[in-house]
Amino acid sequence: MDSRISRATAATVLNSLKGGVVPRTGLEYITVGRRNEIQALLQDVSVIEQGGAAVRFIEGKYGSGKTFLMHALRNHVMEKNFVVTDVELSVDKRFVGNKGQGLATYKELIRNMAIHACPDNGALQLILDKWISTLENEVVQYEGLVPGHEVFDVRVSQKIYKITSSMEERVNGFDFGKVLASYYKGHRTGDMELQKKALRWLCGEYKTRTEAKTDLGVNLIITDDNWYDFVKLFADFVVKAGYTGLYVCIDELATLYEIPSRVGREYNYNKLLSIYNDALQGKASHLGIIISVTKEAMEDPARGVFSFGPLKSRLEDTAFAGEGAAGLRDMASPVIKLAALNPGEMYVLLEKLAGMHGILYGYSPKLEHDDYIYFLKQQYNKTAEGEETTARDMIKNYITLLNLIQQNQEVPKEKILRANET
Repeated sequence: MDSRISRATAATVLNSLKGGVVPRTGLEYITVGRRNEIQALLQDVSVIEQGGAAVRFIEGKYGSGKTFLMHALRNHVMEKNFVVTDVELSVDKRFVGNKGQGLATYKELIRNMAIHACPDNGALQLILDKWISTLENEVVQYEGLVPGHEVFDVRVSQKIYKITSSMEERVNGFDFGKVLASYYKGHRTGDMELQKKALRWLCGEYKTRTEAKTDLGVNLIITDDNWYDFVKLFADFVVKAGYTGLYVCIDELATLYEIPSRVGREYNYNKLLSIYNDALQGKASHLGIIISVTKEAMEDPARGVFSFGPLKSRLEDTAFAGEGAAGLRDMASPVIKLAALNPGEMYVLLEKLAGMHGILYGYSPKLEHDDYIYFLKQQYNKTAEGEETTARDMIKNYITLLNLIQQNQEVPKEKILRANET
């Protein structure tokens, strides 16, 4: 097992997996399989780094590893100096809704912004402060001026203005740039209240244009209708602030499939279409979006994404790929369909988890080759007998097995391993 793994990382990984959720850290130590999927997504990352945009859908059953793959990519691009963020769609968070569900999604994305120096969430203010600090350092380094010099603030302000004015050509970019300038003004003058107001606006917290006009001199607020414009603006801004781009993870697209109203579903699918089209047509830059969805929520002709004709025509496999082509997959397709990990890949994963369990509890795992084989056969037999066993379920069962063996070392492991035999 990798000697770099700390007990804290091992605890996070094992406790998360035991609880049926994907850990935020340590994924690189337990990733197996998915080579082709990861390679395809890394190709997208390369495009985004060069100023492009990409939207991908990860399709698979519940427990098949969709969220795992998304978080693995999230961690990878964070290492490459991306700003990353994520949201799990729900009844209260959609693309659009008559109760502000679209704005709620935006607010969550802003709250969950993360960077390498702040990997969990809440990185927006850090990003803004680093942006200002970088510009101030440029004035010091290249112009020989120091803070307090009579023209130091003028030079920094000119740099700020050049960046904010360059965003005016974007939709809603004028007001976005004006609020960024207000944040800098608060920094320069020590007006923390002005900075807080600018942050409130960027976080979508203003409820009326009148209030925004009074506080910040802008005639616009972020709403359910325009929030995605500001995601694109943030992608543009973070690059100007010294980052590689913005990478957005959207989990549980199946939530849209569960909207009871056909009109409500179609409003959301239409918004999803505009997001996808923006990436294809070059209307977004330095922006990556990865979205998880179940097969049913994607392909159901009555309620799924494919019930909306324009999306179906863009996302559906052609006759040259998928089931109609001997199972061949086009990895450049917008939809990456996850197959279950094969038994060999699961075997490797079991070994990795056993090693991590040993690190956490300070012992040498007792399981051997035949034990792994027996466990896997037992789990796959459940599936063959009609029980729905996913990789998530297998992992939860396996960690429980490891716990029992470690906690009851006076009991032969074979007795614990075979306890469920009938």
